[in-house]
Amino acid sequence: MIDREKVQTITDRNPFARLLGLELLEVSEGYAKGRIPMRKEFGNIYGGMHGGCVYALADTIAGIAAATYGNYVTTIDGKMNYLLPVKDTAYVYCEARTVRQGGTIGVYEARITDDGGRLLDTADFTYYRLDAGIECMELRKALTSAKPGPWCPI
Repeated sequence: MIDREKVQTITDRNPFARLLGLELLEVSEGYAKGRIPMRKEFGNIYGGMHGGCVYALADTIAGIAAATYGNYVTTIDGKMNYLLPVKDTAYVYCEARTVRQGGTIGVYEARITDDGGRLLDTADFTYYRLDAGIECMELRKALTSAKPGPWCPI
């Protein structure tokens, strides 16, 4: 399992997460909670947050939940249920948790809420667990001359 500080450090280096203003609030094994601010740049023509932005939040937070088992992951599939418009809130929150984590494939559910805790959207994601562990990849970045080996296959 990977701790919140390690995940926050990795998230802080993610240019897309920085663009969204993603703030990681909680992390534990198979679980993550985060939020992004409601910005006019994220808006749609109806005055709410664009669905693509909501999807990006859900995919990012669910991916963090999947990565808490110690490996980087990549999205295989994702599905959003847009239940209510995302508007009239200072922040948009996402909580994601494990439905099932197998050897290489994991299924996660996410819930999008507003400042008052009102459920706005739900999502389901499937992730593929990469061979390289997060600790291994962080070490490789620090040692730029490192070559792949059995301890770090990428």
